[in-house]
Amino acid sequence: MNATFQEVHIDQLVIHAKNVRKDVGIVTDLANSITEQGILQPLVVAPALAGDGYTIIAGHRRHAAAKLANVDSLPCVIREDLDTEPKQLVAMLVENTQRADLTPVEEATAYQTILDFGDGFNVKTVAKATGRSQSHVRKRLLLTKLNEDAKGKLEDQTLNVDQALVLVDFADDEEATAKLLEAAAEGRNWNYTVEMETRRRNAPVKVANAKAALEAAGIELIPEEHRYSGPWNRLYEHEAARTMEEHAAAGHRAYISMWGDIEWFEKPTKAPKVTPELTDEEKEAKRREAQLTAALDIAHAVRAEHLKGVINDPPEGAADEALYRLLVRHLHSHVNLFAEITGRHPDSESDHQGIKAALTAMTVEQMALLLHMAERSQEDELLKLWAWDAGDYRHTWGPKGWIEDLGSVYHYELSAVEQEVLDHFQQAHDARLAEAASEEQEDEDADNE
Repeated sequence: MNATFQEVHIDQLVIHAKNVRKDVGIVTDLANSITEQGILQPLVVAPALAGDGYTIIAGHRRHAAAKLANVDSLPCVIREDLDTEPKQLVAMLVENTQRADLTPVEEATAYQTILDFGDGFNVKTVAKATGRSQSHVRKRLLLTKLNEDAKGKLEDQTLNVDQALVLVDFADDEEATAKLLEAAAEGRNWNYTVEMETRRRNAPVKVANAKAALEAAGIELIPEEHRYSGPWNRLYEHEAARTMEEHAAAGHRAYISMWGDIEWFEKPTKAPKVTPELTDEEKEAKRREAQLTAALDIAHAVRAEHLKGVINDPPEGAADEALYRLLVRHLHSHVNLFAEITGRHPDSESDHQGIKAALTAMTVEQMALLLHMAERSQEDELLKLWAWDAGDYRHTWGPKGWIEDLGSVYHYELSAVEQEVLDHFQQAHDARLAEAASEEQEDEDADNE
């Protein structure tokens, strides 16, 4: 490195046209400090590539503050070796990437600018020059694919880097990007929206593949109206767990959901009861319930990820709350969930040491949450629409308590869709109460006549 030190008049200092930092921020306090104590740390500059003077490599805030403080000259370290634009940009990048206030977008733009020069620059050389990992550089470079709206939200910190990297996957989908940005601003629906848009993006391929597989097996599709009523009965999950060939041999038919999942139907052995055709209103109600059921499947997937995260990194107070609830209710652990998570079954005497080792590897917080989840979890039930109906007698003994525990123990906030399902049943319940009250009033009026 070829460097000299000297005082340089402020009029000879220019900001590089491709400066990494776009905003030096408020420099009033720094200007006051310079007025009282002078500039304690010299600027780093390089000879200007065009014309006279020097280009600032490091010290843009000090330069701006010095102007505000009416300082004539500034102490500078002059780097004669930075005699090309790529060299100057790399030097600025190295300097500025060490600062906490450099935004991810500024960092990403700087990396991309360096790469655009070519001249042997690639992810590996940029990473080495800046002291960053190649993975870090690649992830930052992905941010350059974001639209200006997303970049702006990342700059003002209403969008975090992890969310921005998810948006990169949807950079070519304006509708999905808009929904994700809206969810990021709202907060609680982010994970749900990511899962929804991911399924929506993957659905066409899954539907096409399902159709091709069914066609190859010679399996016919049922029309949508027969999904709700008609001569075909839907198979339960354990009954549907067969190969495509077995379904074809049994004469089953199929329905492909909007996500590309296959639902199986069989013709009843007995003649079906003659039922009146559904009205348009009833058909719409069935479609609405099918939409809500599909939405609950997404919410279930999001909650599953959330719960795994809570077990791996328990929030403060979660374990205490879980243990407290277990002790109050005098509950015991559930062996099946332990076996599923650890891969070991407590009933196996030969695996005693392995079970002990698995427990020892867990923190107290993890064990507490595991025990609570084993006893209280109703996740499988919450896949069913009825489980969200407070008016259903089955709701009170399981799903109701688990929905409460999701919030108080696992810090899970119901998404808009889950709240919509609750509201759906509440509205139906209120309507039934109003109808009953009306009938009671009519009976009372009849008795009084």
